[in-house]
Amino acid sequence: MSSKPIIKVQEDISALKQLLSVVSNTLQRNTCAVEKLKREMTMELKNSEMATRTKDTPPGLQYENTAPTLYFQALVEDFENRMVTYRQQIEVLENHLASLYQPNRHSPAELIALLRKLHETFIALAANLQQVHEAVKTLKEHYLNYRKIIHGDNRNIFEKQQKVSVRQTNYRNIEQTGPNPFTGVTNAAAVAMASVLTRSQQPAGKYISFFNL
Repeated sequence: MSSKPIIKVQEDISALKQLLSVVSNTLQRNTCAVEKLKREMTMELKNSEMATRTKDTPPGLQYENTAPTLYFQALVEDFENRMVTYRQQIEVLENHLASLYQPNRHSPAELIALLRKLHETFIALAANLQQVHEAVKTLKEHYLNYRKIIHGDNRNIFEKQQKVSVRQTNYRNIEQTGPNPFTGVTNAAAVAMASVLTRSQQPAGKYISFFNL
């Protein structure tokens, strides 16, 4: 039984979990937005009722109607809160733009703290990687036990894949070396080549002895 279907199912499950988390977060945001709209709608209905009562109240009795004053006070406070929020956002944006055009030089203490933070981050990542490695190792053991119990197969398919990869590497190295170009030369051919070379060297030897005389 191949392990590809199980791996495919695990990948599908992880993808579905991610999609489910995204949908859950979106649903929570929508729920908060709906609740906010409900509160605002209720407040606006109260304000409309207050405006209707104020309109129907005679001018001589308007001094007893304090609802419009409270409404405008709440409206002014809302405007003030919005102005404070906008001012903070503008300050953050100005600081960001200033940091882009005039980068601040970090002090040695800040650099040391930054490097220490990076070191801690790397350690945390290494710990997470170790956990992932242990999880993969556990999954391998579970899968081998599954094959042993269900299919009665005691082989370790992961070691087999490693041996096959090593064997393929050795085979490629053998192919790269290539055959020996001199394996096809027989002893008779070698003797014939030696005799030809000897005959070609004999006149040269005579001329050399003549000049030596």
